[in-house]
Amino acid sequence: MTTVDQILTDIVRREGGLVDHPADPGGITNHGISLCYAKGIGLDLDGDGDTDADDIRRVTPAEAVERFREDFYLSPRIHTLPAALQPVLVDWAVNSGSAPPILALQRALNQVVATAADLFPGLEAITEDGRIGPRTRARAQAVLDQVPAAVIVNEICDARVRFYRALAGARPSQRVFLRGWLARANAFREVVR
Repeated sequence: MTTVDQILTDIVRREGGLVDHPADPGGITNHGISLCYAKGIGLDLDGDGDTDADDIRRVTPAEAVERFREDFYLSPRIHTLPAALQPVLVDWAVNSGSAPPILALQRALNQVVATAADLFPGLEAITEDGRIGPRTRARAQAVLDQVPAAVIVNEICDARVRFYRALAGARPSQRVFLRGWLARANAFREVVR
């Protein structure tokens, strides 16, 4: 199984170095750290009291991995979920924020429980709020105790594909990124055994 460290390192490698694509609403980006994200966290790598393109130019691969780990893995508590779910969730979180993948996970868990009620007697739906709390963690473990992780992972991949297609449909300037987004989403699909 791919570890989260491998996923984060691969994200940084895939994002490459400095890019300033005119269609990217995040602005100038280095190793996956965009100016928009950097401003949101107050990243001031040059110590001049502001966050600008100069700070983005100073981002190293190691800095990017650590920011991603903190903000898209530890902070949203993805690390508290079963290990089989972590890579697909953290990869999407780095790309789109943590709420969309967590919502997709919660919907997938609710869907499995609803369609396989005989495996989950008496379980009610969990709240789909985009946050990982004790009920989401417990439900994820309960479902994975009965159903192959690939079922949930593939549902998350399906949701991610829908998310990207909707984004490209709503913002035509983003269509230039769609092929890469879909490849990234589909890279996590697993064979159900």
